[in-house]
Amino acid sequence: MAEFDVKRVTTLEWAGIGAGLAALIFSMLPWYSVTYAGIGGSVSAWNSGFAAWFPMLLLVIVAGMLVATQFGVKVEKLTLTWMVASGISVVLVLLRWITLPDDGGLGEFGGLGASGIEAGAGAGLFLGLIAAIVSTVAAVLTFRAAPKPAAA
Repeated sequence: MAEFDVKRVTTLEWAGIGAGLAALIFSMLPWYSVTYAGIGGSVSAWNSGFAAWFPMLLLVIVAGMLVATQFGVKVEKLTLTWMVASGISVVLVLLRWITLPDDGGLGEFGGLGASGIEAGAGAGLFLGLIAAIVSTVAAVLTFRAAPKPAAA
């Protein structure tokens, strides 16, 4: 079994590994919060629907694949898989954000905000989106830097 050598891991791979670890942590933070008269509640990504927990799980899996390659595990088309998975993560988190229930955009003009209820995206969603973007950028840069096969 190969040993893990920190010096062999590229900066972009560290970004992908870090984004996966961060996604795991951020998935446990509030993704959606509701407050009424100073009393509130929130839910994490794991309780916010498929478009919240699945992208975070994808980032964790990609990070695991990046670490596994450092132990000698051969992963076919790793960079392409990483790029697609992290890109899907960005899209799904954005879709989750767009589809979160809110006060209808009416606020003080008769929506839920007029009744004292405030609802919206939490810190976990914003940080999860940043982790997905970081992983996507690192994957795209790695993909672009990869040697291309010679044309026949």
